Amino acid sequence: MWSVDAAAVQLAWELDGLPLALSTAGAYLDNVATTFAEYLEMYRKSWLRLQKTTPGLLSYENLALYSTWDISYAQIEQQNTTSARLLRLWVYFGNEDLWFELLLRGRLSGPQWFRELTGGVLNFTEAIRVLCDYGLVEADTSSNGLGTESRDEWILHALGNLFLYQGRLSDAEAMYERALRGYEKALGREHTSTLNTVNNLGNLYNTQGRLSDAEAMYERALRGYEKALGPEHTSTVDTVNNLGNIYVDQGRLGDAEAMYERALRGYEKALGPEHTDAKAMYKRALRGYEKALGPEDVNLYIPALNTIQSLAKLYTQLGNLSEARVLYLRCQGGS
Repeated sequence: MWSVDAAAVQLAWELDGLPLALSTAGAYLDNVATTFAEYLEMYRKSWLRLQKTTPGLLSYENLALYSTWDISYAQIEQQNTTSARLLRLWVYFGNEDLWFELLLRGRLSGPQWFRELTGGVLNFTEAIRVLCDYGLVEADTSSNGLGTESRDEWILHALGNLFLYQGRLSDAEAMYERALRGYEKALGREHTSTLNTVNNLGNLYNTQGRLSDAEAMYERALRGYEKALGPEHTSTVDTVNNLGNIYVDQGRLGDAEAMYERALRGYEKALGPEHTDAKAMYKRALRGYEKALGPEDVNLYIPALNTIQSLAKLYTQLGNLSEARVLYLRCQGGS
């Protein structure tokens, strides 16, 4: 007579029927000699650990997903450390493809594990196979529709982001400039992928203190975004805010104020307030996003907070202390 494993039923219930969590757990159970009861115990321990280390930041669904991934990652780390390290590197590329020839370009400057990974196609394939076995990546031989050249330049853009994060500014600049040339050739000067690279070059030049170069990049990106996406798109508004930052650094406070106020109006509209009551905007946006998306999605309203803080700083410099106080209180959730 057919019987149901009670632990399997309990696991499915605790995973709340989430397809990705269920598939990750299933892949683990297919590859490791463990029972449903043993996996359920590991899952609960992982859940509690994540709940303690990230209190209030994870929803039930995210906790379920992260717990299953945490278990799989720990097993991969034991089975093949190179696979685990490759997965951690992959984070910097988002959900984009990685392939052997791409990684081969950085072989000589990489750490020992990376040189071993790129020592031959078989090494790379084995590391990928382990990740595929546990359902954390998928093999995909199809084209993304942009062609090999433009796909490579996207990846160059991602490498630029990684180098910028690591503080390797010269390397980041080289990657961004190569990506920009590739995008301009493959997609045109006004494609959004081209404009994203232009904007990131502006960020890089700003970090380097090259304010005139940064201003030129931001202005080009702004013109392109306005034409391609419209004046109220978040990418357009982000670039407006970036220009405000540049104007402050250049001492052009009047121009900066105009940019910040335009960015603030844009964020207010993008965040969906019921009306344009600037004094209550941040508190209303915060309540709305927490209600709709959960408090773990704070990154969605961080741009507005950054703009309010920038405007408050500017009012302080202009001597408008009462206005600055109102904005600082708004940042803190005050009235």
